[in-house]
Amino acid sequence: MSITQQDLQSFTSYAQRIIASGGDLSIDELFDQWRIENPSAEAHRENVNAINASIQDYQRGERGTLSGEHSAQLRRKYGA
Repeated sequence: MSITQQDLQSFTSYAQRIIASGGDLSIDELFDQWRIENPSAEAHRENVNAINASIQDYQRGERGTLSGEHSAQLRRKYGA
């Protein structure tokens, strides 16, 4: 991951805002939150592609698995 001056300024501004508002986060937590709110171009593309794939699956009638079904299958398989 390449950092740019703009990224550094954006993160610094974000961190200062959070700290000024009473946020008590570590530098790692601050960076993680900032990254979520400011994804890289690659991460943004991956997210958009994943959403589009999900929409296409839904339009083809694929509705996925009911909540809890995977757990039930594992319990049946492993006898838990």
